[in-house]
Amino acid sequence: MKKTPHTPPQTLDDVERLMGELALCDAARRRALAEMDAELKAVRDRHAATLDAQDARREALEAEIASWAELHREAFGEKRSLVLTHGTIGWRLGNPAIRLRPRVKAEQALAMVKANLPAYVRTVEELDKAGLLAAFAGKALDAEALAACGLRVTQTERFFCEPKTEEQ
Repeated sequence: MKKTPHTPPQTLDDVERLMGELALCDAARRRALAEMDAELKAVRDRHAATLDAQDARREALEAEIASWAELHREAFGEKRSLVLTHGTIGWRLGNPAIRLRPRVKAEQALAMVKANLPAYVRTVEELDKAGLLAAFAGKALDAEALAACGLRVTQTERFFCEPKTEEQ
């Protein structure tokens, strides 16, 4: 099937008519979303008690299994996990992390790393774009000063179409 070429509206009345259709379409969409949300909430509410009870029971069972595993680490042998009939239990290693030793403050650690391991101290330099924009808006900087630094201020324009949200 061949498409007919689209012609844009010719008058402000045409745009008013199209905006009216858009507002009706938007209202119908919001109404459908509200109905869908109400139905989803009803389904969630219907199953919430069962899910909460199952979650609580699962946590209690996992705690009991974990306490057995802590007391019987020899059952795992050299392995970190144990395959059972209905699943696998075991320990997972977390990701390595650097933490402060007891009674050492972050500032002290940073000073000691700067002195002993300077290659592991980061220094971040970046443009203060918010500050530059504020200075430009306040006339403390002009386009020439920014251009001398290889910068420019740009601003885009984007069309919008917002229907009134009262009921039609």
